[in-house]
Amino acid sequence: MQKNQRVADMAVEVLTRQAENRAQQTGEAFEEALQAVLKTEAGRQLEELRNGPHRGERAEQWQHALPQNRAQERRRALQEERSRAREEDLRRAQLTIWKAFKQAELGELELRKDGQLARLLGEPLPGESPAALQRLASEDRRQAEEGLVALISNGKVLYKHVEGLSEEDMPARIAAKRVRTTWLKERRDGWISPREG
Repeated sequence: MQKNQRVADMAVEVLTRQAENRAQQTGEAFEEALQAVLKTEAGRQLEELRNGPHRGERAEQWQHALPQNRAQERRRALQEERSRAREEDLRRAQLTIWKAFKQAELGELELRKDGQLARLLGEPLPGESPAALQRLASEDRRQAEEGLVALISNGKVLYKHVEGLSEEDMPARIAAKRVRTTWLKERRDGWISPREG
């Protein structure tokens, strides 16, 4: 390397030297030898240097900064790899949660088919119609047999087949379950309170 030599000139010098050595060893013409050298990994890297963003820098400065630049590239590559690994871990965790959620939904559907709501409702409260409770329990069982689950989104209730649920439906399904559980608990508490008093 000559003093004040640019990176591009250094790359050309090395490529030329390699092509000349190859031409002497194989008897090829210089141009053929150069083309063969450019097809090697080292040749491609030298070509990138010759035409790359550092081509106009002084070779001495570029070489001096090379270890630091490579260390920065390794750190960046490591950070990118860690980020990809975190994203993959997160996706696997989300998939595991989704599978568990779906399995729980299928199990709950079976309980509803078996008359879970009728058992949870128990005896009619004062002022409640036994026929209305039976209709409510019967409708819940029918929906379960059809595979329907309730969703609540923006205050609106809608029904969806359990097999059509997606991960995006989880919040709306959880909201519907929370409303049902709260209603059942408030109803039960209302039934227990008069007896306790």
